[in-house]
Amino acid sequence: MKSLHLQLLPWLLALALAIAFPLASSPRAWGADGLVTVQELVERAEEYDGQEVVIEGEAVGDVMIRGEEAWITVNDDPYSRRSLEEGGEFAGLSNCGIGVVLPRKEAEKVKVLGSYKHHGDRVRVRGIFHRADPSHGGDTVIEGRFLEVVEPGYPIKHPFSYGKLAVGLSLALVALFLGSRLRKKKEASVF
Repeated sequence: MKSLHLQLLPWLLALALAIAFPLASSPRAWGADGLVTVQELVERAEEYDGQEVVIEGEAVGDVMIRGEEAWITVNDDPYSRRSLEEGGEFAGLSNCGIGVVLPRKEAEKVKVLGSYKHHGDRVRVRGIFHRADPSHGGDTVIEGRFLEVVEPGYPIKHPFSYGKLAVGLSLALVALFLGSRLRKKKEASVF
């Protein structure tokens, strides 16, 4: 009897590894509760294709309602967390977002969209990632099922820069002065 257990032990270990390895390497295991970044989705699009994912970021642009569906764009670049005006670090010219198509009632939860004047609602979306979705013209998209607003949007204050105004006015005065001198010089050369 004891030798039977010893004979089965390698097979049981092999079976356990065969089950555990695909689970450990699946995209769902890479982020807590399936949370991934847009950059990860772009870089590993084949691996995530058809998988359920969760993204979190700022809703920006417009909500485009198409019948019972609606499209939104979710950005999760560093500026979606904290803009430069709010003291965020300069992170280059990054803009990392993805289109999300949702049931209309889910998209209607978004009240503030990100723009120059507003920091958009921070949203969490759960849905299926499609690298090239044939039902949406081959776009890379998340077919969202649920949307949650985790932080409401708000207006962004843009402080007025008196220093830039002074530099601009100074340059305008220099241009007027040089233009006037050039015109006088041309008039003098005609006569």
